[in-house]
Amino acid sequence: FDLDAADFGLAPKQFRERLHKPVLGSNGGSELLKAFPGNLAALRRHIGYFQTYYRSPSWPGMVVCSCSRLIEQGGLVQAKSMERLRDLGSGIQQFSKYLGLAAFYRNRIFITQRVVGPNAMLSQTILLPFDEYQRVYLRGTTMGISWRRENLPYASRMIWRHVGTEPDLRELLARCGPVPLSSRQLPPTVRSF
Repeated sequence: FDLDAADFGLAPKQFRERLHKPVLGSNGGSELLKAFPGNLAALRRHIGYFQTYYRSPSWPGMVVCSCSRLIEQGGLVQAKSMERLRDLGSGIQQFSKYLGLAAFYRNRIFITQRVVGPNAMLSQTILLPFDEYQRVYLRGTTMGISWRRENLPYASRMIWRHVGTEPDLRELLARCGPVPLSSRQLPPTVRSF
């Protein structure tokens, strides 16, 4: 259990935290963590906020618009995403927060995130930057689990639009939600992708 004698003197709450803390180095988990951040210098060029877009089987005929942030902390690049979905017809309102890490390898950005909360799940996004030609859009693929369609796995094209390092956060969040593919809210580059 990787406990020391002194751990038995901890307060009950601290002891439980220590007991359930993953032990790095005793399994393959530490090898996975060594993958992050990869090429940190290359990844730093993509730090900031993004409006993100993808097609979800939960919202047929729509594009789900969310927001994400890549931020460097402690030598890692953390990925934080928020999704705000409303279905007025069925009265569904969903707010999801994702936390994870980003890595840069072979001119690709790999983002692994988990949903924070009781309905935790993992998602994986792979993005392709085009540094020489443009730095606004990152195109790629995302994989996750549908929340309304029997939790079936799915994959979709995904595009991230860089909106800077200090955007109007209220405006960024206000644009989140399912959007018809024909909406003028979608930039032409997003619609064509």
